[in-house]
Amino acid sequence: MDQPFTVNSLKKLAAMPDHTDVSLSPEERVRALSKLGCNITVNEDITPRRYFRSGVEMERMASVYLEEGNLENAFVLYNKFITLFVEKLPSHRDYQQCAVPEKQDIMKVL
Repeated sequence: MDQPFTVNSLKKLAAMPDHTDVSLSPEERVRALSKLGCNITVNEDITPRRYFRSGVEMERMASVYLEEGNLENAFVLYNKFITLFVEKLPSHRDYQQCAVPEKQDIMKVL
């Protein structure tokens, strides 16, 4: 799911405020974390089944972060999870034909 770095993506990353910068207001820090979580693209060449399997692992990792008290990483992963499965993946060309057990697991979590 990782995309290669491009000049434009590096420029956007450099312009993005750092959520660890204590000089930012809490609202700006949450916005910066939200932007990290929303940065997702769906590749039509990757089957939805693979995204659903990855989603199960994403949710597990986010739960571990939450249990450990690593709230920022948990927030980013949960945000990516929601963005992927609510906004992005339903527009995949093969989404409607995909019937895997992981899809039901993801829908229960959402």
